[in-house]
Amino acid sequence: MPSVIELPGFERLLEICLIRAHPLKLEPPLAPSRRAEDSVAGQPMDPQLAAIHSRAGYLWIRGELFLLPLRHERRPDLHRVNAHWRRDWEEPFGSLLVFAKDDRLAYCYATVPELADAEGLQPVVWVDVYESLYAIPVASSVDRFLATYARYLEVAPSSSADSADLPPPRTFPWDAADLIARDEVLVRRIQAGHFDHLLQANTRAREWVAHRLGAGVRR
Repeated sequence: MPSVIELPGFERLLEICLIRAHPLKLEPPLAPSRRAEDSVAGQPMDPQLAAIHSRAGYLWIRGELFLLPLRHERRPDLHRVNAHWRRDWEEPFGSLLVFAKDDRLAYCYATVPELADAEGLQPVVWVDVYESLYAIPVASSVDRFLATYARYLEVAPSSSADSADLPPPRTFPWDAADLIARDEVLVRRIQAGHFDHLLQANTRAREWVAHRLGAGVRR
């Protein structure tokens, strides 16, 4: 019997949303027979991502992000989105595995299968599809990404829908550098140049990673 993968980051994210009364939608997972898959659009499924789909069919956090369902008749799902993604984008971006999206804009969160560690865990990048395509490393694993996002929500300024003086909008990852930099495994991988090929197209991204995450990026 396979061991159960612990997901403290996923659990913490749900807890923070509950504590802060942040609107979310959490739907039950598909039946086991419908999610026993080892790959998505030809890319290996990350084990933590698979574990999340064993616990939730869909997660939406208002104004923040949503996790793509594994399969869905009406919503964009993991398989269809990634099949289109691989057709639309050339390498090295075509081999990313998109698993979540910004709730307001077209930014994506994706794993990098080619950079999987010895346990099969894939690091996570934030992808900007608006300009020349580039990606910023944000976590050493899927669950670490969710843990970082939980901290990001935890320190968010409180606001009321009735307030005339709402706090300025925040943007991830740009306003979460201090939290992302706590991921020592990620920082070491950045320093080793593992993400250089995803950063080269954007000077702002290279400089932000180098100066805000405390990790040198080769130019």
